[in-house]
Amino acid sequence: MDCQEIKKLIPAYLDKELGPQESQQVREHLSGCPGCQKEREAFEESWAMLGELDEVCPEPGFVGRFWTRLALERSWQERVSEAVKNGLFNKRLVPALAMACIVVIVGSFTLNNYLRIQNTNQMLASLSQEDLAMVENIELAENLEFIEEMGFLEDLDIIENLDVLET
Repeated sequence: MDCQEIKKLIPAYLDKELGPQESQQVREHLSGCPGCQKEREAFEESWAMLGELDEVCPEPGFVGRFWTRLALERSWQERVSEAVKNGLFNKRLVPALAMACIVVIVGSFTLNNYLRIQNTNQMLASLSQEDLAMVENIELAENLEFIEEMGFLEDLDIIENLDVLET
């Protein structure tokens, strides 16, 4: 066994909780390892100091009172939650909070639209006349494929050619 495993077994070794084989392995390791010997001595000194302490006996009923008080105490999360709930759902604050939410929502939509319009205006101002004409006819360009599928352009050619045929 290595030192790390032995150090974990030292408390059980001192309490005589190990089996005979493990006890023998720990004993052999301790006889040849000064670091683990110091660890064992530190444990023995700690146990000796704990043995010197006077036993403290609580007064009668202490344990029952302790658990009752603990059961009645609320955690800080519960106290914060209750304070927030009482503050937010105060009958006077509900209309004010609702109005504040409405103002924030409407304001954000308005600001978004304003910025979008400003951005569009800046882009249009920087375009040349040729680009502006193309932007004006962009809807036709987007629907050109649909118009071609309908055969609308062929119908226009036929109508134009009717005038030629009548003469």
